[in-house]
Amino acid sequence: MQTKLRIYTWPERILSKKCRKVSVVDDKIRKIIDEMRLLMIEGKGVGIAANQVGIDLRLAVIEFEDKIFKIVNPRILKKEGKVKFLEGCLSFPGLEVEINRAKKIWVSYTNEKNEPVDLELDGIFSIVFQHEIDHLDGILISDKISFWKKMKVAPLLKKIKKDTKNELSKQAKKY
Repeated sequence: MQTKLRIYTWPERILSKKCRKVSVVDDKIRKIIDEMRLLMIEGKGVGIAANQVGIDLRLAVIEFEDKIFKIVNPRILKKEGKVKFLEGCLSFPGLEVEINRAKKIWVSYTNEKNEPVDLELDGIFSIVFQHEIDHLDGILISDKISFWKKMKVAPLLKKIKKDTKNELSKQAKKY
């Protein structure tokens, strides 16, 4: 399966936008989710949110340890504990920063079969779910780090910004 989708990189505006709720899970939504998964695998990620591929909908895919979650309209119901974790992001190529997260979460969402799902998550799954739900709320890993950490990674952020600008210029010239 080929996809016309691409991974949006910082500071593209859609990444900072809170995504719209999906009204119905149909074949069109399932096709988008499958294309997102392909792009995530190609990018060697473990999760991807719809706004990372330029789509303003509350959709995400997580795949880790042979488990695949196709997530529609997720909500975190409860958080417990604290953990620090070194995170990367497909929208911030090359950046890895330590992020404070809840150790355990309870999440509710609809799956690709339009069935409600409630999960209690901890460990890596809790972290990845929080990361992707943050995306859907327009919250980026760069928003979750301190001023001092931001200063430390400023050269890399500047490079990502420049690379994004160059890539968008190239795409504009194609049309």
